[in-house]
Amino acid sequence: MEKIVVIGSAGAGKSTFAQKLGSILNINVIHLDRYFWQSRWKEKPRITRIEIQQHLVQEERWIIEGTYLSSSDSRLNAADTIIFLDVPRLLCLWRVFRRRFEYARKPRPDLAEGCPEQLSIPYILKVLVFPHRGRKMLLQKFRYFAPEKIVWLHSKKEVTDFLQKYRTPCEGQTAQAIRTSQTRQEVQLDWSPLMPAFFGGYSAIGCGQ
Repeated sequence: MEKIVVIGSAGAGKSTFAQKLGSILNINVIHLDRYFWQSRWKEKPRITRIEIQQHLVQEERWIIEGTYLSSSDSRLNAADTIIFLDVPRLLCLWRVFRRRFEYARKPRPDLAEGCPEQLSIPYILKVLVFPHRGRKMLLQKFRYFAPEKIVWLHSKKEVTDFLQKYRTPCEGQTAQAIRTSQTRQEVQLDWSPLMPAFFGGYSAIGCGQ
């Protein structure tokens, strides 16, 4: 596992997860937001994004985090492991709101220079519709890859367990076996701890945000 793509909805925790995994595996982490945007959130053309990725994947070892589905083929094909943070959209939305306030007065290290953290109606809608659009597009792309290449993580607990197993692998269990077991695992989600935190945070923000 040396060429890794981390993908998922906005607010899924891609940047944080990639940083932790990169630290564990001692692999450089590439945040696509830093490469795909210019100052004041001016997006680079799609052809430029594709060329950037084609250059990045030439490295021997990397973790690339970011979704950008319209220009994702080169990194998905080059990866030996695709980690899909398929977490609930309400959790993603809550994290987006929390992140907006956390970085209200300081820059996010995984964003391009001159691109402050933002929260807009289109961005919120992007999170809300991801299960119906972005996720479906990903599933179509995943059909062309071997199942063992894809790791599905559905919850915060699965993310934590995955990272912990790579910190201290079980005796006799290879990294490949760990990845395969994570791929096949299905978890019943418990929404009850999330709802108070989400609605409490939303009421504090107000409908005008």
